Amino acid sequence: MSKSSITRLDSREKIVHKFFRLIEQRDLGGLLELFDYDATVYEPFSTAEGLHGRSSIEPFLKVAMMANRNMRRKIKILKAKRSEGDGTVTALVTFELGERVNAHFTFDLEPHTQKGWKIKTLRIKFLI
Repeated sequence: MSKSSITRLDSREKIVHKFFRLIEQRDLGGLLELFDYDATVYEPFSTAEGLHGRSSIEPFLKVAMMANRNMRRKIKILKAKRSEGDGTVTALVTFELGERVNAHFTFDLEPHTQKGWKIKTLRIKFLI
C-alpha cells in the first residue's frame, strides 16, 4: 500500500495496517503497545478459550512474527457502515508463500484519549 493511500485511511484502519507492518518488522514491543492491557485474542491455533492480557498474547505474537517471515500478504479492509465511535474493523488478509491462505482479522478497537485506538479484541478466522 502506498504512503499516500495510507494517509487517506481513518485512524482505525491505520491501526490494522500498523499491526501487520509491525509483524513484518518483528517489533514485539510495538505490537504489544497496540493492545489494551486486558485485550483478548481469539486465534485458531491454541486450545485456550482466548488469550487474555498482554502477557498471554505475547507468545502468540512471537510465533506470528516467525510464521510471517518471507510471507507476502495482501490486506483488504472490508467496508462496513459504522459510526464515529464504532471501533470494529475487519480485514480480509491473503497470505502467500507458495500456497495462498485467506483469513478474516476482526479488530475491536477502543478509543483512548491520549493514545488513540487500542486493540481490545482480535478475532482471527482462517477461511477454507
